[in-house]
Amino acid sequence: MMIVKLPKDDYDKINKLLVSPQEKNDNVLNAVISGMNQGVVYVDQIKEPRTAIVYAVGLEYYLLGDPENESFNSCLGALISKQLKQESLDLCGGTWFIARVFNEKWIKALKKVVDGRNYYVDYSVYYELNNDRFHEGCEPCHVLDDDFSIIKITKDLINSDKDLREELTEYWSSAESFIQFGLGYAILKNDKVISTCYSCCVNGDRHEIYVATFDQNVRNRGLATILAQLYIKECMERGFHVFWTTDESNEPSKRVAEKLSFEFSHRVMSFEFEF
Repeated sequence: MMIVKLPKDDYDKINKLLVSPQEKNDNVLNAVISGMNQGVVYVDQIKEPRTAIVYAVGLEYYLLGDPENESFNSCLGALISKQLKQESLDLCGGTWFIARVFNEKWIKALKKVVDGRNYYVDYSVYYELNNDRFHEGCEPCHVLDDDFSIIKITKDLINSDKDLREELTEYWSSAESFIQFGLGYAILKNDKVISTCYSCCVNGDRHEIYVATFDQNVRNRGLATILAQLYIKECMERGFHVFWTTDESNEPSKRVAEKLSFEFSHRVMSFEFEF
């Protein structure tokens, strides 16, 4: 039996493979399955999938279903080395296989396909915004330099700024789709985006926050915090729930999340190696 690509119209067939609360509530995973965000799904069989691997473009892979499905596992190594490696490079320039595994039995299957590569086991840490804490503890935004300006992300800004466009279109199929379903803010210097905060994926009324600073010279100056405060305020005004996910080893990201009143929810194991 081969591993086959599932047509987008059939993505809902793998919903039955989401068993744990973590799987059912994972924003990125469900945003791909619903067709909201960019992704690719592979399964052991199209009619009634028993096992699946979901690629959330620009982010990670998810292994779902039966981790002891030998007909799937025996083809997984070839799929990773031949199909997923090139696909990741073509879609977003990715060179790493990073898989989130809700069932740790998947680690045994993955260790069989690393084929001599160095691999790493980490955890993805999930945070959820505490709205009351944010209201109570939200400090006024820092004063920006005179040559900095903050604007809401628009279609025109996406189309005119290469860095922002390349970031967003890893997760979203188009600028139009992002403007319709997501939201975000950016800091400009000389009409160039130097830092941004936006919805990298949307799962119903659940928005996953993403921050990025493109100019290395302005890192560690609190720009991410400024933008995130504005982003969170608008999400709350519009009735959206906000979530933050990062690697357990990423201490700076966790500190920013906690400063913004995000609280730890749970963690999920990740298995990583370079293609």
